[in-house]
Amino acid sequence: MITDTFRQTLAQVREAIDSDGEWRIFNSIPEGVSRRPELDAPEEYLDFLLAADGAIMGSIVILDKKFAEKSQALISPGMVEIPEDPADWFVVGKINENAVLANRRDGSIWTYPDMLTPWWESCRFERVADHLAGFVSEYGLGPGYLRITGAEESDQWWQLLRQLGYA
Repeated sequence: MITDTFRQTLAQVREAIDSDGEWRIFNSIPEGVSRRPELDAPEEYLDFLLAADGAIMGSIVILDKKFAEKSQALISPGMVEIPEDPADWFVVGKINENAVLANRRDGSIWTYPDMLTPWWESCRFERVADHLAGFVSEYGLGPGYLRITGAEESDQWWQLLRQLGYA
């Protein structure tokens, strides 16, 4: 759920990124879009776009409005195995190169957690959060970042999270 507290956290991290030229090179949390997008997407993703038009948080990316529409072709029939009808899913981002999908029915967030296998060949497809804000809070901005990305403690994004007290 996109709460005021979540929006404030995004703003604090945006400010930290903008304060350091090195962090801005590979990371961003842009301002949100000015009005609710006309996009066939889960409600929480549309709400997220109002708070931030996408996010690059180290190895975790939440797609901006522009790329969200184009990315839905990744789950077309015949492209990748998912346990249900492709119409039940919406690509919201990626971890490294593995797709992150939102279940349109309940808003839960799923991914292919095996970082050693290309996602389209992976046998593992797992629920990692109950909703998008929970996913971003736990993995993009929180202590689960290293675990889900396989990154080292020297990872620049992890260092920023530690400096901000989020990890």
